Amino acid sequence: MLVWALVTDPGDVLKRKTYILQPMWLIVGFALFAPLLVRPLTRLLTWLPARLPGATGLLARQNASTSVRRTAAVAAPVLITVALAVSLLGTVATVNGAKATEAAAQTGADWVVAADEGRTLDPLFLARAQNIPGVVTSASRSGAVTVLEGGTALIRSEARAVDPAALAQVARLPVVSGRIADLDDDSIVVNQEWETRAVGQRVSVWLGDGRKTSLRIAAVLRVGTGSNGVYVTPKNAAGAAIDRIDIKLRTEANRSATAALLEEAGRDTATPVLTKDTWVSEHYPRTSENTRMGMLLILGIALLYTGIALANTLVMATTDRVRDLAVLRLTGATKPQVLWLVTVEALVVVVVGAVLGGAVAALNLLGVKGALELLSVSSPVLVPWGAVSALLAASTALATVSAVLPALAALRTRPVELGGMRE
Repeated sequence: MLVWALVTDPGDVLKRKTYILQPMWLIVGFALFAPLLVRPLTRLLTWLPARLPGATGLLARQNASTSVRRTAAVAAPVLITVALAVSLLGTVATVNGAKATEAAAQTGADWVVAADEGRTLDPLFLARAQNIPGVVTSASRSGAVTVLEGGTALIRSEARAVDPAALAQVARLPVVSGRIADLDDDSIVVNQEWETRAVGQRVSVWLGDGRKTSLRIAAVLRVGTGSNGVYVTPKNAAGAAIDRIDIKLRTEANRSATAALLEEAGRDTATPVLTKDTWVSEHYPRTSENTRMGMLLILGIALLYTGIALANTLVMATTDRVRDLAVLRLTGATKPQVLWLVTVEALVVVVVGAVLGGAVAALNLLGVKGALELLSVSSPVLVPWGAVSALLAASTALATVSAVLPALAALRTRPVELGGMRE
């Protein structure tokens, strides 16, 4: 499914519904194959501990690799915990980082003045900025257009109303075909996601004020991370007020003097003036409140149940081994030595589950990276190491407690009595 998405529609990999569901399929697949994977993986990971002085490493290796079903059952919750958390959090971080990189690459302005969502900018600031010598200003408005695709689906796209000549000077848009300069009151700039996307074709759309009109496609933009929207002229965004101004310094202008004039105009009109780098860092990466709450809800429920499964499985597995523990006591092992062995075995299983979960997460994140490369967006894979470390620490502590407490309770009984028990 991941390869098919990369081949047919890389942009779909970056959509929320896909990157939430895709890891779940891979997690289920790896969990089902866990009994086949744990034996070779356990023997590989415990090769060095088994050669250290003492019998603990060797016994932990043999017990974990021999009892495949028990090891797989305990490793599965850890696999799910690590794979789901790293896949979801890592994908969100990577996509947000890619959007920041894309925004920085497409913004050729030196300063960006943007109003908060739902608000507009003071016209007085625009007038003062336009009067500053040596700068190019591009004022734009937020809007939307709706198109009927397939004869049944109404698709709404965010649109910005711009002056084409000014936009061409302050932006570096990823144009696939056509020219931004050809945008006029009778045309529109679309992206590759549109069903009708050939330059020169006409497309029927509903503008933000409800008017239906037919516009000629002047240029087509690359999809990218999904932020490359639609562009129209101010005439086709009637009623929309200016909410963003991009300001570019001409070569001959004095930067410090221009910055001082802009800051003065900003103070007088209560308008924040940000450099491009500051604007990118403050606005990207960002995750909507609905997306963040959805992620927390999914992760919270999943991690709660996997934590219960890990503790429950380890308690039952350790309780079923009371005869093995008694045999160790009868061969001369002390109680602390037996408890240490149980702890090491639990840690081995946690490591096995973490490695398998890491493999699933790596596969997912490599898929996201591949999709970004296919969409011509260069951005590194971002792994939430802090969250990963916290989850591994919690899994380790939970596994240790769930294994040691039943073993400690079993060791209260005389080993001779337990040694005669039948499995």
